[in-house]
Amino acid sequence: MDTSQQIVLGALDAVSLSLLLPWVVMLLVSWVTVESVVIPPTWVNATLNPCAATSWQLLYWSVDDTCHRIFTQGPCLETQEFYFDHNNKQGACRCPRGTYFYSPTGRCYKKHTRGPCPPREFLTEMKDGVASCRAFLPCPPRHIFWPPTDTCYEFHTQGPCLKGNLIYINPETGFPECGCNKDLMFSNYWPLTGLCFEMFKRGPCLEGSIFLYNATAGTTQCSCSPSILTNYHHPSKGCYELHKQGPCYPGQNFNFHPHSMTTRCTCRENHALHLPTGHCYRIYTQGPCGKGHFFMPQENSNSNSSLANLMTTENIGVCMEYPCTGTQRYSPEEKTCFKLGWRGPCSEGELFIYDESSPLRGMCGCTSELVGYWVLDGRCYELGKRGPCQESQMLAYTKSTGRVYCTCNGRRGYIQWRDGRCYKLETRGPCPSGQVLVVKSWDPLTPGCSYAIIRPSDKTSHTIVRKITTSSTLSSPQEESNSVRVSRVLLHNDTMVDTGSGHTNTTVAQSNLRGSDNSSATSALLQSLGNIYALGSVTDDHMRPESVAITAEDPTQKPRTLSPVYFTGRVDGRRSLDPWWAR
Repeated sequence: MDTSQQIVLGALDAVSLSLLLPWVVMLLVSWVTVESVVIPPTWVNATLNPCAATSWQLLYWSVDDTCHRIFTQGPCLETQEFYFDHNNKQGACRCPRGTYFYSPTGRCYKKHTRGPCPPREFLTEMKDGVASCRAFLPCPPRHIFWPPTDTCYEFHTQGPCLKGNLIYINPETGFPECGCNKDLMFSNYWPLTGLCFEMFKRGPCLEGSIFLYNATAGTTQCSCSPSILTNYHHPSKGCYELHKQGPCYPGQNFNFHPHSMTTRCTCRENHALHLPTGHCYRIYTQGPCGKGHFFMPQENSNSNSSLANLMTTENIGVCMEYPCTGTQRYSPEEKTCFKLGWRGPCSEGELFIYDESSPLRGMCGCTSELVGYWVLDGRCYELGKRGPCQESQMLAYTKSTGRVYCTCNGRRGYIQWRDGRCYKLETRGPCPSGQVLVVKSWDPLTPGCSYAIIRPSDKTSHTIVRKITTSSTLSSPQEESNSVRVSRVLLHNDTMVDTGSGHTNTTVAQSNLRGSDNSSATSALLQSLGNIYALGSVTDDHMRPESVAITAEDPTQKPRTLSPVYFTGRVDGRRSLDPWWAR
């Protein structure tokens, strides 16, 4: 082989390696990935389980130093299984899944079975997998109590059973069961399939015939006859199962009317008849209507239409424009829209919620899945309202825990103090005499106490006197937010104290306060004046924020009528969509 051939072969080898290298890397990565997702069970650790050295399916039993296969009876009592206890890191015994331990016998039994209980009693779980006996609930005649659902079902009906099985009482155990016993259910037994069906139902029969028992022939059969008044449909000359659609239009059921002794098609529950099509549609849905409209019952829908009389429906439906938007839903009782999650027209402890049966309709209710559900009383309350909380609190929700809790109602001007209680801003609250509760910091929200001056010469009329702040009262200047600066002056204050003396002219007091910068003079003036009646906030001539106190007002001025306090951040004190704390 000459040099040129060697060069060519070397080049081909290099090309082959360069082409194969990505595939090799991919295989290695995939192998590592597959290996990384295979997590061995804890009991494979030979330190915890010495038997794992022999097989990963074996567990060590420390009582007699033996190995037993996991999830078998092993060294355990009968009806129990051997498993690995992750808490104690060793093999242990327990009842298999779906069974519960019964202390008097020391055995495991399936839930909702009779087990060792007396007649007409069944096993139910109490706590921690321990079972106890519970008595059957009373049922009407020819009905059977079914423990798994705490419900009574009619004898020899499908009830909670699978198709082809009926509920009955086992004559040997006296306990209710699902099954098909040829001897006990001869009038329901279908020999072609070996299954059991209810009489006068469709069962295994074709459309237009029902499942019957022929007493003359002593066997079951599929048949139809005009003599079967309860199931015979004259227009189609067929027999159909009651309370099903059968030969009727969509949204209708085939029913028997005992007064007329005839069968008819009637609209289902919560449905109404649409006259143009003759079909029945669920009310408060779009139904046959166009976009932006919904199908609702027509008021005074006693129609003389022959179709309506034929259908004997109670409701005639019409298409109307849907008035609700966004998260609002329609309330038929109030004939207006309410927002979901709010109390709306509901009674205390209920919220206006989504009606799953009719998407465009709302209803009053309370479930544990609602955000406003209060576990202590099992009722639902609107967020941002008092609900089950104290007067100074409101109901709030936290996503981290998914629970609701009571917090100070900031909308009404309450803030939480260091003792965990709620106090109203601009009142004395927990502060010393002569001081009021204010917001010291907005981020984070921190309360504090501040001095203010008032002249309580007349509690029936008020005027504004500015506050004096000195270096002795505050260590550093405190900047107040715009919302506090324009907060309304409070009408009520729980810290009002009568001084009984010290009445001076308001104008003189104001002029003295404005011109006083001496801390000692300020302190003396504070001692000579009374406690706070109410506090607001204004700005001085240099646009600096200052607190204000309510005192005597000029009696010649027309008195103002103040509405209930509502902190909104508006200068005029009116309610606003923007909460004061969000500014």
